[in-house]
Amino acid sequence: MTIEPDRPGTRETSGTTIRLTLRYVQDRCGPQGVAEVLRRARLPSDLAVRVDDTDWFGYDERVRLFEAATAVVGDPRTMFHVGAKVLEHGISPGLVLLLRSLGSPQEVYRQLPRVLPKLTTTSVMETPRPAQDRVTVTSGVRPGYRPSRLNCLFAEGLLAAVPAVFGLPEARVEHHDCQADGAGACVYEVRWQPWSRLPWRRRRYAERAAEQELDALRRQLTALQSTAADLVGDEDLPTTLRRITERAASAVLAPAHVLALYPHGHERPTVQSAGLSPEQAEQVAARLLAGDDLGPGAVVVDVASTRHRHGRLAALYPEGHRSLADEERMLAAYAEHAAAALDLVTALDASRREGSRARALLELAHRLAAARELEEVADVVVQAIPRITGAQKSAVLLWSAEAGALQGIASYGLDGDEERALFDTVLTAGDTPELVDMLTNQQPVLLRVSQTTPALTRLLQETGTGTVVVAPLVVHDELLGVITSAWADADALVDPPETTARLGAVADQTATALQNARLLGTVRHQAAHDTLTGLANRELFTRRMETALLTADPARRTAVLFCDLDGFKRINDRFGHAAGDEVLRQVAARLAGCLRPSDLLGRLSGDEFAVLLTDLVDDESAVAVAHRLVESFGPGFRVEGSDVTMTCSVGVAVHEGTGGRGDLLLHSADAAMQEAKRRGRNQVGLASATQLVHPGTGELEAEIARAAAEGQLILHVQPIIGLHDGMPLLGVEALMRWRHPRLGELLPGAFLPVAEEVGLVADLDMWAIDEACRILAAWDPEGPTPAYVAVNLSAASLVDDRLLATVRASLTRHRLRPERLHVEVVESRSLFDLARVQDRLVELRRLGVRVALDDFGTGYSTLAWLQRLPVDQLKIDRSFVRALGGDGDEARDAEKLVRGVLALAEEMRLDVVAEGVETAEQLAALQVAGCPGVQGYLLGRPAPAPDRHSHLNPAPDPTPR
Repeated sequence: MTIEPDRPGTRETSGTTIRLTLRYVQDRCGPQGVAEVLRRARLPSDLAVRVDDTDWFGYDERVRLFEAATAVVGDPRTMFHVGAKVLEHGISPGLVLLLRSLGSPQEVYRQLPRVLPKLTTTSVMETPRPAQDRVTVTSGVRPGYRPSRLNCLFAEGLLAAVPAVFGLPEARVEHHDCQADGAGACVYEVRWQPWSRLPWRRRRYAERAAEQELDALRRQLTALQSTAADLVGDEDLPTTLRRITERAASAVLAPAHVLALYPHGHERPTVQSAGLSPEQAEQVAARLLAGDDLGPGAVVVDVASTRHRHGRLAALYPEGHRSLADEERMLAAYAEHAAAALDLVTALDASRREGSRARALLELAHRLAAARELEEVADVVVQAIPRITGAQKSAVLLWSAEAGALQGIASYGLDGDEERALFDTVLTAGDTPELVDMLTNQQPVLLRVSQTTPALTRLLQETGTGTVVVAPLVVHDELLGVITSAWADADALVDPPETTARLGAVADQTATALQNARLLGTVRHQAAHDTLTGLANRELFTRRMETALLTADPARRTAVLFCDLDGFKRINDRFGHAAGDEVLRQVAARLAGCLRPSDLLGRLSGDEFAVLLTDLVDDESAVAVAHRLVESFGPGFRVEGSDVTMTCSVGVAVHEGTGGRGDLLLHSADAAMQEAKRRGRNQVGLASATQLVHPGTGELEAEIARAAAEGQLILHVQPIIGLHDGMPLLGVEALMRWRHPRLGELLPGAFLPVAEEVGLVADLDMWAIDEACRILAAWDPEGPTPAYVAVNLSAASLVDDRLLATVRASLTRHRLRPERLHVEVVESRSLFDLARVQDRLVELRRLGVRVALDDFGTGYSTLAWLQRLPVDQLKIDRSFVRALGGDGDEARDAEKLVRGVLALAEEMRLDVVAEGVETAEQLAALQVAGCPGVQGYLLGRPAPAPDRHSHLNPAPDPTPR
């Protein structure tokens, strides 16, 4: 049939557009900015908190709002950014899922003329004909409306956002002809990045799209729950019908909707519509209720519950347009909530004399809308049933399709023995034909203890029940369970039909809430588990590990096993990624077979797995499990009809007692695994004491505080070599070590993080400054003498009031010139007080101390730091040096980056040192690039500082021959 939209009047701009604009201003300018925008646009001051997607506004109001938002934000392209945020803050999650179902950006652009009425009725758009990666879109405002350049910017943002539906980057939009400049229509040229053929990039796009779809599913589930709560929150029928129509309109693309209820007796049908004139709505409603076919441009669903068929809901498209595949499902979901709401409204109308029971129904609906777990839903229901039906006892029993049986999950009004009898009883369909009849008819039934079969009679007697009304919980013809309303006396039920009706209404709400809880449980499980293997993902594994450490028995041990597959890349390269995924599933099953039920197995990433073992008696127990994991790979794996062999390397880290840090324990296990690989793979590595955190943060804090005073701290030095004139010794970097009386020599990574947490790292740094100056002053003059010593300073030390006094005193005490002391600063977000850091470094420079920016190129704002901080030297991070000296693209890219840093340093007159030089090829590449200084294991490992009787021995001459 032909659908002509009614004259919109003020239905010219949707509440979605208004809300999207105000949300963007809120994010950029805060509440004050929103208030100023509303004042300038002459709109109500409370609009931001009450605007709804179902509201409509005038065209002039929209233009004033766009102008005010652009002025307040101060960005001429504000409305482009507002439109580009449509997926994040704008259209309903149901529409996002519908657009995703179209399969490609091309199809979405082709459907844009149908989406447009969701945002405005003043614009028209020709149906685009997109190519693979581009499309020309022609649109404009209807005659009688003044074109606005801001409308065009908003449209550009909407067009740019379309590829993001599929996880692709934003499209590029060029706006050629514009109505605001006198053209007959606006013409937009849109180009987007098509799906990449590179597997890694396709996976990245697919993961991004999956995250967006999961987010849309969460928001759609929340919207459905909100719909249920909103609908049952209204006691009058007209308000409920209006909300049903408005909510349905937000879920699908159709521009017109009609809700028609069957008449009672001689009454006229009740009609609610949107997008149609009253005359058109009446005509459509009559055909709907008569069962007529409305044609291919209509989506029609029944508004019906298991108790009552209320009417029909239709979404209507203009002639020549058809619905999308998923729209009927979306509309049906809203119709289910509408039917449940109408059931409750009908029940409320029939029982207004009983105010307390009516309030109980409303309270139940709201509490069910907020319930998230199956157990929480069941508890809410059993407490509400007695208030609604007048029962003495109530229960919820869930259905297990696998077992074909019902079993209790919650009860009210039962004593301890009665509740145990309910929970211990399993009711199968074969033992209880009464339940079979109820499930077949999907209607509540009344049962009396004198008329039931033996199995059910026994349960009723054990629970003290004489009469019970049982209602099934059914969603989409799927049985979820039953609810019961029971009385001890067989003749206590006064009005069986009324009670049955009330319990049926509760059952409809309960079934929907249980379904929502199951969906939420699925979402939570997916967020915490690896989709390929079903194992715990890194986030869940880390959370469980931290909890285990906090709650561990002081006399027991907690262990982490880090497992990495040896040669897994070879399987991927030979058989493909699909086969590789199957191998990972087989690996997960084998590893799980080696563990206790209480152990936790997780997949961290790629071919890396981790195991959490708790309540261990000794370290050997963890090592024994690790060997079982390695041995489980012996039989080989079956891949596409072939037998392939693969091994794994396992690192073990053990912590004794309560406390400890999970991140360091996992890192230690990873390091032990790497050592196992270096020793030949297919074996177990055990983390050494220097890799493990000391058990007990409080004890460690006290030991760190005493370490310097008791002479346990020492400084090792690593040479910094010049790449000119015979490769002279330029300076040394001081690196702290702790000679722990029980754990041996500890590297900084084992104790500095703890010192930072407990506020002792500045004390260690002050000690290191004085000790470094002492070492340099005492250097043997007969050997190569470094020009300077470099000391790393933490963020806390840079803003510590003792820093300048400590530096002055150390230089004076050891008679050193200030330029012979360098302080190294790592660019980091931990330097939260950048202004104070800048002032402190300026003061150090005034003393003559030189400043180096360490790990250059890896921070979050490198160039900004160069501009703001007084820096004398850049230290190129080892991650760039590592790739040098090879033949591939990575090596060439690294060489370009290094040359770029050197050019930048030369322009800014800064010294440069490259860190992490470990091969002669890397050294040669740096020499060719013209790097003035280098540091790394190739040129000398960290070692104790030389005294008068020894010299710092750099590595043998590394110059390539």
